[in-house]
Amino acid sequence: MSVDNVADIGEDSQLALQILDYFRRHPLAKDSVEGIARFWVSADPLEVRRALDKLVDLRLVEKRKNASMDLYSMSSEPAA
Repeated sequence: MSVDNVADIGEDSQLALQILDYFRRHPLAKDSVEGIARFWVSADPLEVRRALDKLVDLRLVEKRKNASMDLYSMSSEPAA
């Protein structure tokens, strides 16, 4: 995870930083938007989805399809 990428998160970064902090403490964690919203950060799922989309765009988090839902995990690629 690059410091430059974290700085690119923007002003509304608090939720994204909470998600990244959870991944830092639990690097093998995987969950859905609903699970992250409910159990990780206690936030509105729509706001969590927006934060996750931004983190995926920055390649800090990976999004994978699993059956009928998307699962998010720490990116295994080095950030650009």
